[in-house]
Amino acid sequence: MDSKKLLFSQIFSILSVLFLLSIISSCTKQKPNVLLVFTDQQNASIMSAAGNPYLNTPAMDKIASRGIMFTQSYCTSPVCGPARSSIISGRMPHETGVEWNGDSMNIDILNAGDIFRAAGYKTVWAGKWHLPASYPQKANSRQKETKGFDMLPFYDPEIYNWMLGAETDPPLTEAVVEFLDNYEDEKPFFLAVSYHNPHDICFYPRKDGWFTAEDSLLLIRHYGFQYKLPDVVGTHPDNYADLPPLPNNYEVDPNEPEFIIRKRMDHNEYGLETKLANQEFSEKEWRGYYHAYCRLTEMVDMEIGKVLDALSENGFGNNTIIVFTSDHGDGAASHKWAAKLSLYEESSNIPFIISWDGMIPAGVKDASHLVSQIDILPTLCDYAGVRSPVDFTGRSLRPIIDDPEATWRNCLVVELADYEPDRQRKGRMLRSARFKYNIYSSGLRNEQFFDLGADPGEKNNLINDPDYKEEIEEHRNMLTEWLEKTKDTFNF
Repeated sequence: MDSKKLLFSQIFSILSVLFLLSIISSCTKQKPNVLLVFTDQQNASIMSAAGNPYLNTPAMDKIASRGIMFTQSYCTSPVCGPARSSIISGRMPHETGVEWNGDSMNIDILNAGDIFRAAGYKTVWAGKWHLPASYPQKANSRQKETKGFDMLPFYDPEIYNWMLGAETDPPLTEAVVEFLDNYEDEKPFFLAVSYHNPHDICFYPRKDGWFTAEDSLLLIRHYGFQYKLPDVVGTHPDNYADLPPLPNNYEVDPNEPEFIIRKRMDHNEYGLETKLANQEFSEKEWRGYYHAYCRLTEMVDMEIGKVLDALSENGFGNNTIIVFTSDHGDGAASHKWAAKLSLYEESSNIPFIISWDGMIPAGVKDASHLVSQIDILPTLCDYAGVRSPVDFTGRSLRPIIDDPEATWRNCLVVELADYEPDRQRKGRMLRSARFKYNIYSSGLRNEQFFDLGADPGEKNNLINDPDYKEEIEEHRNMLTEWLEKTKDTFNF
């Protein structure tokens, strides 16, 4: 071989190697980041992207415009800790060991941090944890770490009380933005940003406790929110002109299950907000409750917007899978229910949006598939190409995102354990495409059956309607099958 041919051969070999290296480098760079953003206590309807005219949530709407929004999306339990354990594990609360707030996850359960860290990701948790400690970074917290995740410092650990999202959410955003501004690690990141609001709505009804409704409104004003809230406990009718109307399912069914009525009446049980609101709120105060709930959601939306801006400004926007959701919902005055801890739609139906530029269809609203929090982790693993060493109870949503006609589940289940001192006091919800079946472990009239197609507000309990006898029995059987499949010991 002459010198020219040898030189050409050597150059070709070098170029080939460089080309292969560029492909490998490109593939490495293209491994997606993951941004999991969730609020606390936001139901699916409290978002302008959901068609709600009483608030404006441009940041949440932006995620929806760039991805797919599932409207038939449910928490696994309308309680903070249990729901959060499902978000990060892909399993139901009875499987994670977290059925009540204060429970710790089973040590052998791998979570999203464990799985993505093993796959080469930098895994970071920012904000509220609640498994079991709300904020392990607090100096007086007994729990000092978040399994599988590095904690992102964002607030003074010596401050005793971290109860208000109005106080903790803005510094959390500042810390997350700083993290994104300075991220230079070669590893892709899995960043969970867990906001506190609109959870501050819990303090609105607590008139006989250390925190009054007036205090709640003053705090919202104090922390810089631009809207002036009406004094909903005042005596000036003119203040109510701009409040949203009561929901069309505001009234309470007089034949509600005794299990639920007890929750409304017994002040010794967890869920003080519902008891206080039921006993003390007028219609105007319920309208004020809903109004404040919308404003608190707008507050946290502004924080989310700053994170999205930082993501884009630092060049991560095109290669980041974004999931937006909430741990559970809030009654929001429907059925005269405040806060969570119920199987009504407002407490159990949550926002769920996923986007990834160029990989997930943009601006899609899916109202036909039943999805659950247990689907979040399997979906993220699927899109990121991360193999899980464990089988999830949930399922990846990718098949139905790629093909909306693909076979999917015909039902899902929501668990309820609302009173830790009585660990036999539980409920289960089974949701199918059209119907919803609720059953409670104790009390008279312990079943509910709703035709959500005809009655989305759950105003007409059909459990004793002979025309629905076959459908009711079918749903009982589906629940039995689910309990057996997942080794759930709930008895009915």
